[in-house]
Order: sequence, then structure tokens, then C-alpha cells
Amino acid sequence: MQTDERSALLALYRRMQTIRVCEERLAKSHQRGLVHGACHTYVGQEAIAVGVCAHLSAADAVFSTHRGHGHALAKGLDPGRLFAELYGRETGCSGGRGGSMHLFAPEIGMMGTSGIVGPCILQAAGAGYSFRLLKTDRVAVAFFGDGAVNNGAFHEGVNMAALWKLPVLFVCENNQFATEVPFACSAGNPGVANRAASYGLPGAEVDGNDVLAVRRVAGEAVERARAGGGPTLLECKTYRTRPHSEGMGDFTYRTREEVEAWKARCPILRLREKLLGEGIVDDDALGAIDREIAGLAEAAHAFAEGSPWPDPATAGTHVFAGPAAGTDVAGEPAADDGPRRELTFMKATLEALAGEMARNPAIFVLGEGIGRRGGNFNTTSGLFERHGAERLRDTPIC
Repeated sequence: MQTDERSALLALYRRMQTIRVCEERLAKSHQRGLVHGACHTYVGQEAIAVGVCAHLSAADAVFSTHRGHGHALAKGLDPGRLFAELYGRETGCSGGRGGSMHLFAPEIGMMGTSGIVGPCILQAAGAGYSFRLLKTDRVAVAFFGDGAVNNGAFHEGVNMAALWKLPVLFVCENNQFATEVPFACSAGNPGVANRAASYGLPGAEVDGNDVLAVRRVAGEAVERARAGGGPTLLECKTYRTRPHSEGMGDFTYRTREEVEAWKARCPILRLREKLLGEGIVDDDALGAIDREIAGLAEAAHAFAEGSPWPDPATAGTHVFAGPAAGTDVAGEPAADDGPRRELTFMKATLEALAGEMARNPAIFVLGEGIGRRGGNFNTTSGLFERHGAERLRDTPIC
């Protein structure tokens, strides 16, 4: 085996093990009351985040769910900043203000976790539109569970991404349950990937506990998106082996035998067996990695527990917006800009749009009939001819 591939396989193992050990340490911290708010761990699903993020750079954007610690770590978030955020400390990635379900680290392309089911799909589509408009090769990824695919956001986001060939990878982590509801009880179609055909985009189903399979299929999708080939819907069949959320009952809707059967399909164990079985690495080398990561998790815990709480004086930070740069101070009368004229609201809207779109190429308009038609009341009249369909985009009726 070539040295590069050996290094890549060890990197996959290291990243999955980092997620697993950190999550198990956070579960213990939750039991001790150190984690403020809910704690949805990613144990059992590590192969998906790691296999997908292996193809992403810091410039690519990830939009996540309530179960997002693994996505953040796979994208490159420092474990100490993750722990500190969950512990409510100011050294956390969101300053201790967001907790588990509001992890933001835009410097690495981690654009947020969310406790609301589905919006990450629309956010990724929006980022993809921005990347296309700005003519970059960046890619947006939405991670979501099977519970989101019967949500209106799924239909709207996937449909628009397919319609406009946006550089987006939609990753459904089908872990069999939406909280406690089996997937079979919420959809007549037993699959997710096969829905892609109805939207006119590629779809693929993959074993979500096989990191190499995920890496291969995700790599094809990311490459296609970067090349302008549009979005892909990827369904990763997997299973979470811890409760939906720490502290919740786990065996009122599934059996211990079922959980143990899925633990035997552990993605980390499977990669470990491959590495050892094919002589790629020996047990001592993997043991050294395991010990290193155990120390990393404990160091992250110690860093977080030793970090200060946010200063109460900063409670309004990121809550109230001050005056924008270059604007008059709130409350002062506007300067007299010279002669004035009367305009109808419609003409004023058109004039403002025309001026700003000419000034700023990043501005675009979405709406019904606002393209070639010029809008119901001519509020975008003539703009389509000047700026084209990329910046005057007709949308489906809301």
C-alpha cells in the first residue's frame, strides 16, 4: 500500500476515534451536570462525518443538526473549544452562549448546529447558491437525520438545489429512528436515496458504518459539485448506540439485543480490523493512537473546566446590533442630501435595486415572476436584461 493511502487510513481512524472518545467523555460530563442543556451524542455514526469531511477544506461549509458534535470535530474543531462550549465557558466556539445545538466555527467552515429539524437543508442550498454566484469551487454540505426527510424544508431545499444545479451534498444519516419513531412509521417509501430521482439529481445509498464506502461515494459527489455538476443526495444507513439524548430512556422503543447487534458493526472496529488484518499497521501503533486520543479528551475536559464563565457584562453581545459602519448615529436627523423628489413605492424599489445591484455584484433577487417578466408591479423591470438569471432568479411559488 502506498504511503499516502496508509496515512489517509490512519487519519480516518484517528478522527473517528477522537469523536468516539470525546463523545463518551461528554456523556460522563453530562451525568455530572457539567454540560448545560441537551447532549445528543454521535456514538456509532462516526464514519459518516469523517468520510464526508475527508473531502472538505476550511472554505467549504457544513450545516448540521442537534447531533452535531461529530460533524464539528470532523471539520476540524478543537476538542477543547467543543467541551468549553458545552460547559458554557467563554473559550467555547460560540463563547459559551450556544451549547451543543449552536456550535459555530466559521473559520473552519462549521456554519452551525441547530435544534430545529430541517433548516440546515435550506441553509446549505443558500450557501451553494452564494458559492455559485461568486464563481468559487466551494461546496456546501447539509447533514440531517431521517426525521427531516418528511419535512417541507427537505422538499424545498433539494428541489431548488437540483433546479439550479447548486454545489451541495445532502447527507441523510438514516439512524433508523426520529427520536423514538421508527422510520417505517413515518414514510411510505422505505428509502431516502431513491427519492433523488424525483428531483432530477443523483442519489446513492451507502453503508454508513463503513468509512471507506462513505469516503468513496462522498468523494464522487463533492468532485461533481465542484465541477459544476450540481447536488447529490446521499443516504447513509447507520445507527446510534447511545440514547437519543443523554438522560433519556433508551429501551422503551428498541431492544438491548438490537443495540448490541449494531455495536458489533461499529465503524471504528471495522476499520481497525481492516488495518490489522491487511498488515497496514500493527496493534502497538493503534494502541499508541488510542492512548493519545484518550489524553486529548481529558485535556479538552480540563481546559473547559478551567476556563472562565462569560462575563455578565457581555450578555448583550451578539444580541443587539449597533449602528452599521458609515451610517448616522441612531436618533440624529439625517443629513440633507440636496434636492428631493417624489417617487411611488414601486419606482423607489426599482431604483434602489438597480443602484445596489450595479454597485455590488453579490446582491441577487429571488421571487416569483421577478426575472424576465419584471415583477408583478414592475419592481424589477429591466434588471433581468442587465444582470441575467443568476441574479434575478424566478422561484417556485411559496
